[in-house]
Formats: sequence, structure tokens, C-alpha cells
Amino acid sequence: MNLLYLTIIIPLLSFLALVSLGRQIRSINITIIGISTMLIVVLISTFSCIDFITNSVPDMSLIYSKTLWNWFSIGDFNVPITLTLDGLSLIFLVLIAFIGILVYFFAAFYLTSQKDIYTFYAYSNLLIASMLTIILVDNLLVMLIGWEGVSLSIYLLIGIYHKQMRNSYSAVKTFFMMHLTDLFFIIAIFLIFQTLETLNIQDILSTAHDNLAVDSDIIFWITLLLFLGAISKSALFPMQSWFNESTLASMPAVALMQSSTVILAGVYLILRLSNLFMMSSDVLYIMTIISSLSIIFSSTIALVQYDIKRIVTFINLAQISYIFFAFSTQNWTLSLNCLINYAITSVLLIFASAILIQKCHGERDISKLGGLTKEFPLLLVIFLFIMLSVSALPWISAAFYIKGDIIWSLILQNSLVSGTIGLLGILFASLSIWRLILKVFYHKLKIHDFAKTNLMSYLPILILLIFTTALFTHFPLPIKGIISTSELDHQGNLSFLFLLTGIVVLSFIIAYTLYAHPNSEVKEVFNTPLVKSFIRFCTANWRFDYLINLLLVKHYMMLANKLKKDPLGIWDNWIMTSIKKTSSHVVGLENGHLRWYIVSIVMGCIFILMLLIFI
Repeated sequence: MNLLYLTIIIPLLSFLALVSLGRQIRSINITIIGISTMLIVVLISTFSCIDFITNSVPDMSLIYSKTLWNWFSIGDFNVPITLTLDGLSLIFLVLIAFIGILVYFFAAFYLTSQKDIYTFYAYSNLLIASMLTIILVDNLLVMLIGWEGVSLSIYLLIGIYHKQMRNSYSAVKTFFMMHLTDLFFIIAIFLIFQTLETLNIQDILSTAHDNLAVDSDIIFWITLLLFLGAISKSALFPMQSWFNESTLASMPAVALMQSSTVILAGVYLILRLSNLFMMSSDVLYIMTIISSLSIIFSSTIALVQYDIKRIVTFINLAQISYIFFAFSTQNWTLSLNCLINYAITSVLLIFASAILIQKCHGERDISKLGGLTKEFPLLLVIFLFIMLSVSALPWISAAFYIKGDIIWSLILQNSLVSGTIGLLGILFASLSIWRLILKVFYHKLKIHDFAKTNLMSYLPILILLIFTTALFTHFPLPIKGIISTSELDHQGNLSFLFLLTGIVVLSFIIAYTLYAHPNSEVKEVFNTPLVKSFIRFCTANWRFDYLINLLLVKHYMMLANKLKKDPLGIWDNWIMTSIKKTSSHVVGLENGHLRWYIVSIVMGCIFILMLLIFI
């Protein structure tokens, strides 16, 4: 564990090297540098795991801590740079390293342009270093460095193709939205320090527990601001726009942003401070509302999209909400299991979609594809496995137990509305993935020319498929003593499991009726004005971007146009103009004509005499 700091330093050095010299290095060497960087992180993570498992401390409560240096001191206030590794940060470290190496490996066979390769590995290394900073430091102020690094990395990854105006706009929009909620995180840090006089995470938790009352105003505001700070990184409604914009990046970059890194930042913050959130029932209730809105929003949009990237993105967006459902029920262990399942399923979905798009020469519109079963049987099998996981296939997929327990927890807490929305989310997600499969692999063959892909691209997918099965449900996690754990009461939930099974079966029947063999009655329903209006509304993302443009962007642009003329500059120009005019008149007096000097002297003398006489 003494080499833990290298997990941050090496990706950072690799980023600097690739940004400085990437254009001059051959593609193969850039790939070797990128994968080697991630391999070092994987090796250190593996050794840390072995150290952790073989420790002799009871209850798996080992905490490794090492102070690197003192950042700054003001009076008695010190901010040390200290790396801390306990069971929770170890889980995130392993998850980032494991998913990261698979994404890097996939990118090596997927990316072809040298510019794409060096920018992907460079910016991804910065993202990895920023994420590891967040999960390994023990101070909120130091965590803020990693927090900002993540925002910068996303901006760079989305803006890789910055010469296209759409990409530049999306990158700037993402950067703005990230910093909009980062502001709440910064305010929360100030509020915590003002209240508890410390920014060390362990001290915050112990001091808050001893000195602050449950559901007090200060706890409400601190946890609310922290949640708002995390909401953008986790792409919850209404800050989900950047998640959609991330589809403009290359597919490996999309996988890195949507699965294992950015989403983890917000989730980690809440899990690390879970004891604080447990003291505010109001904020947990707000989480339930936001999660419900996120599921409805994302699920309905995923159902009507035709762009494969957007379908995948909105399916992933809906799945994130279940993690926050688990938070709201205070079942922190379940939320971790849900996070791991989400990370694996989302990467699988993106990898499979990337290969499909590449094979079809970049075609992303599912209405232009069809009948690909014979051409790509392996890809069909992979999509079917992913569908089984997303739709929570009973007793086989890990998602069945995890999502089932989350929804059952909501029902036990009398959150029947949220529980129903959770069930609807499973139904819609299953329909969305079925729609994609049936449109692409069923019906008549529409294109006949396909590109070749490297078979090694399938290797990360085949590895990940194993982890979607129920074999890895509720894998024992070393979090005892770090976050609160609780046993879920399963008494009487057999009927609920049958209800969940019924929903999965119902989604298969509906998908077959709507998308495989739609009869005349179905087509008639689709052509009714009400359904058409609803589809248009969902296709336009609930007119959300229009609303944001109307309420924020329009006024911001108006203000920016007014400030473009620089009001202070106008005042400066007026002063400079006055000085220049006065100077020109004065200079005019210094023209060398003697009569002007004599007249000036005479006029001055007369003026002085008049003053002496009359005053």
C-alpha cells in the first residue's frame, strides 16, 4: 500500500507526456503507453487487495493512511495531502481499475485515427487520476481538486472533435453544467467548516454525530448542498444533459464517462458521507423524488429514440436512478451492489453497440438496419445477454435480485409510488432493449456491406458477461464498520418476486406485439394524434433543452452581448479621448509661434492684476 500514490501520479504523468508529445509518437506506442499506465494501476490495486484481505485486523476494518505533504496552513488550520484506503475506497479503486483496463484494451482495437488514440488515452488518464484523487483523499478540500479534474476531463473528452461546432458547443455546455453544481459542493464545504471546524471526513462524521441534531436545519442544508453537488456528476434529473452530450465522444470515451468513472464520483461522495445523510430524512425523501423523475424521463425517451448511442445512453441513465433509490431507503450495501451491476451492464451495452455501429460503417439509425441475425450471430447473443440483465430476468440475472430488493425496500417504507415507478422503469428498459434488438436483428436485411472488426474487441465483452449472472449477487463487500449495513426483511416478498417476473414476461409479450409483428390495430394506435404527440414530445427530450434555452441560455447570451461592448471600457475610452483632445489643444499652443506665447503671458498678467485689484 506504500505505492498507492502512484495510482494518481502515473496516470497524471502519462497525461502530461501524451498531451505534450502525443502528435510525435506512433499510434502503437501511444497505445502501449496508455495500456501500460492502466496496467500499473491494476497491479497496485491488486496488491492493495491482497494486503487488505490478509490483514489481521478484526471485522475487516483496516484503514491505511499515509500523509504525503502539507498543502498549506493558515493559523491552526492545516490541509494535509493524505491518502486513505479502507474497504469502501478499495471497492471503488478495484472497480475503476478493472473497468478502466477493459475500456483501454477495447479502445486499442476500436480506435483507428492517431489523433483519436492519443487524445483518448491522454484525457482518459487525466480522468482516472482525478477519480482516484476523489476516492483516496480524506479531506473535502483536497477532494475538490479531483472533483474539478473530473469536470475538466469530461470537457476534453466530449470536445475531442472540437472542430465541429456541435461538439464544441456540447463540451462548453457540459463544462458549464458541471460547474453549476460544483458551486453547491463548494458552498457545502464552507458550511461544514463553519459548523464543524474541520474538513477531514472522519472528523466530520464523528463531530456531526456528537454535536448536531437529527433533522436539524443545518444538517438539512449541508446534506442538500452535497446532494446537489453530486447530482450533476451522477447525471440525475434535471442535470442529465451532459450525459446525452457525451455521445458525441468516441465510444471508448463514452464507456469511460458513463460507466466507471464520472458516475462513481457523485455516488462515492454520498456513500462516504452516508452517516451524515442518514441524519436528514428530508434530503433522502428528495432523493426519492429526483430518482423517480429520472427514471420516468429517461425511460420514456429511450423508448422512442432511433439513434443507437442515444438509446443506450438513456437506458443507462434510467439504471443510475436505482442506486439513488437504494440511498433513499438507507440500504447502502444494496446501493453498492447496484452500482457494480450498473457499471458492468452499461459498459457491456456500450461495447456491443460500438461493434455494431463499426460493422455497419457508422450507421446508428436502427430504422435503417435490420435482419442482421445471420451476419452477426455472436453480437445477437451478446445483446440478448445484456437484455436479460437490463430487464432483470428472474432468478438468472443479478439485476433481478438487486433491483427487486431495492423496489421491495421502497415498498416496505410505504413508498408505493416510487416502487411502482421502479417497476415501470424495468418494464420500459426491457422494452427499449427489445426494440433495439428486434429492429436491428429481425425483419428484412437492409444493408449488405459490412466492415470488419478485430475479434479481440469481443474479449472485454465476454469477460464482463460472466459478472451479469446471479452468481455474483450480493458479493461480500468489506464495508463493515465503514458504512451502515442492514438486513432486508424478505418475509412476504415471494408474491412481489412473482409480480416482478410477470412484468418481465409482460415486456417480452409487448415487445413482440409492437416491434416484431405489429398488426393493423397496433399501427392504428401509433398513428393516433395523442400517441403521435407523445412520441414527438419524448423525441424532443420533453422539450427540456428548449426550456433550458428559454430560461437560462437566452438571458445569458443577452447579458453576454451587452458585456461584450465592455461598459467599463466605454468609460476608459471617454477619459482617454478627453485627455487626447486636451493634449492636442495644449500641443497646439506649443507651435513655436512667438505671438501666442506673448499673448498668453499678457493675458495671464491681466488675469493676475484683476485678481489683485478686486479680491
